[in-house]
Amino acid sequence: MTIREVNPVLCMALFVSDAPKTYDLDDAAVRDAVDRTLERLGPDECYARAAQEFGDHPEVALDRITWTREMCARALAPSLAAV
Repeated sequence: MTIREVNPVLCMALFVSDAPKTYDLDDAAVRDAVDRTLERLGPDECYARAAQEFGDHPEVALDRITWTREMCARALAPSLAAV
């Protein structure tokens, strides 16, 4: 899968969200999780919590961030058709 460019803050918000760690979230669920997390924590806290997760659980953080980038690219990146 080619991952389109997505604002990293959005990926960090999904990474630290309470979204279920499943690979079948629909686009609306991704957008909702990102919006709620950014509203609740703000960008700086999202980055801080993601850094803590990488420090505390590096064995699972890489899979989680890869998943968040894929989900955000699908749900949040500008459409290639618009180019």
